[in-house]
Amino acid sequence: MKKRLLFFVWVFLFLLPFLASPTYAQTEDKQLSLRLSRDFGYSSGRGDIQGTFSMKASGPEDLERVVFLIDEEIIGEINEPPFNLRFNTDNYPPGIHRMSAVGYTSSGQELISNEIQAEFVTAQQSQQQTVKFILPLLGFIVLALLISLLIPMIISRGRTTSLPPGAARNYSPFGGTICSRCKRPFGRHLYGLNLVLGKYDRCPYCGKWSLTRAASPSQLAAAEAAELEAITQAEQASPIDQTDRLKRDLDDSRYQDL
Repeated sequence: MKKRLLFFVWVFLFLLPFLASPTYAQTEDKQLSLRLSRDFGYSSGRGDIQGTFSMKASGPEDLERVVFLIDEEIIGEINEPPFNLRFNTDNYPPGIHRMSAVGYTSSGQELISNEIQAEFVTAQQSQQQTVKFILPLLGFIVLALLISLLIPMIISRGRTTSLPPGAARNYSPFGGTICSRCKRPFGRHLYGLNLVLGKYDRCPYCGKWSLTRAASPSQLAAAEAAELEAITQAEQASPIDQTDRLKRDLDDSRYQDL
């Protein structure tokens, strides 16, 4: 009997804190989350920032007011959702700063957010860091473009493709084009250099490089027909008549010494 009584006493003492605080579980679930977003400016991704940023707070449904702080000093208060506050780092001295927020619910509960730490840098420092990042990237892009252009030029130097005029051909996924030099249609190559006005590519028939633009299927078909017609006309051109050739040879022989 005494053991059973002691057991109930122990259970009661264990549950007493929960019974005395009926909103315990609800209180634990109520949290205020703070995050920082860049509106316009520089962010290194390692905590260095400069420019215009926003602190954004989110919490329970009954959140009705949020106070925003930098270095524990109030910089603003929002009384309705969305609880976002914009600020500019240039208004604060360079260095490490701590951002936080305090929220208040309709029931009067106070919620403390997580703390965000970042280093505010000057505009000059952000520009220097940006240049350090962009210059190597631009150098890599230029090098890749040069390699993609020079290697095909070296490999295909002097080489041309023999394809009968008017023959059917399959154009590349990059589309077909018409050479501005020899007027023959061909498929644009992967190694062609993409420029604003077109693709700088090499004609496989005449071997010349030129700025090309994608041609429509009807234009390509017309170019195929045109090259075939040109060859046909050349073949149908009458050679010098045999009689005229013999007559010319006889006339020339009069002036030869026997």
